[in-house]
Amino acid sequence: MTSALKKTDSPAKSKTRRKTAEVFDCPIKGNSYIDITEFENKKNLGWVISLFTGAGGMEIGLENCGFKTSVCVEIDGDCRETLRQNRPSWKLFEDHNNRKPGDIRNIKPSEILKLAGLKPGDVALVTGGAPCQPFSNIGKKQGKDDPRNGDLFLEFVKIVKGVKPRAFIFENVAGITQAKHAEVVEYMKHQFDGLGYGISFDILNAADYGVPQQRKRFIMIGLLGDKPAFPLPTHFKGTQEWKKFSLSLKGMPTYVPAPWNTVASTLKSMDRKLFKRRDCLGMQHSEEMKKRMGLIKQGQNFKVLPMNMRPKCWQTGKHQGHDTFGRMEADKPAPTIRTAGYNPTKGKYIHPFEDRGLNTAEMSALQSFPAEWEFCTLSGRPSIVSIGRQIGNAVPPLLAEALGKALALQIKKSSK
Repeated sequence: MTSALKKTDSPAKSKTRRKTAEVFDCPIKGNSYIDITEFENKKNLGWVISLFTGAGGMEIGLENCGFKTSVCVEIDGDCRETLRQNRPSWKLFEDHNNRKPGDIRNIKPSEILKLAGLKPGDVALVTGGAPCQPFSNIGKKQGKDDPRNGDLFLEFVKIVKGVKPRAFIFENVAGITQAKHAEVVEYMKHQFDGLGYGISFDILNAADYGVPQQRKRFIMIGLLGDKPAFPLPTHFKGTQEWKKFSLSLKGMPTYVPAPWNTVASTLKSMDRKLFKRRDCLGMQHSEEMKKRMGLIKQGQNFKVLPMNMRPKCWQTGKHQGHDTFGRMEADKPAPTIRTAGYNPTKGKYIHPFEDRGLNTAEMSALQSFPAEWEFCTLSGRPSIVSIGRQIGNAVPPLLAEALGKALALQIKKSSK
């Protein structure tokens, strides 16, 4: 993946390292951005309490910049098995005393702190992304009124109140910012403001932080005693777009971000040995399905197929999605990798060069998971549905790493 940043400093100036990271205000958005390009990873930036951990994407990213995960709260058994196998040192909240393991509704902050061996105020970060389905643009969009999990954001607030971390990260789908869900964001903002946290929230694109995927997500960050800044992008779509973005800032960053990482560069850099692992699974396509794929070029979808080659459901006009049965574009980041990213009928998930869907190893790479991260199930039998769900629901580690660097710089500053 491309990671180098082009400095705009003169050679003489570039030898002088800034003592503090530079912050750039963005009046248009009402937020600020902090330069993370000279961040130096530390061995221990503090403890993390992870809520709605999933397969560990957020925690991998935070680990990469020096935070240490203490306790994970996750209700999905397969996700817990993945965490257990990859990071046995992370403590899983699995109290079986008449309650479902990892059910955050029935867990008190004091219990989490006891398992961690910590006290209120000892934790650096509380992180989590409550299940996003109630706020997603795909589905019923019931928001907080969803009977399954629409109110789980309240549990995140509950844990932050009891744990009293120095900072927190809350992640969700961009749809949570829709007007009909405004009370959710306002409620959280009001609650955290009352606890002394400065709050910033925005829609961030994972591609702007090195993830080879255009994945836009709502991010709310909080910092005890001060309003936090988001990480300044390390990657961008192009120089013209970066120039336009820079003009919205007070001040000018001293570097030009690298170009977005692409599908082609990511897939070509993969070790083919990964395709032989037990957790690398893909769909078995019929010959008829392969013929359909063969007629679709990069960037195109099922609408270029002759009517006689389309299933009836595609002939009736019910499937009008722009990405349905589409082929990925090699020279661009992938579209959002969802839970069924292995199934071409669910989006633009046809391999850019081959007539097949993505396999789970490729999905993982496009989410920026490290190659050594293995996805597991409680049964021990690999499941494409479970592994796809674990990958598709994850926070991309590179996005999490950027957020971790930004907050680490500010936590250090605010604690002086």
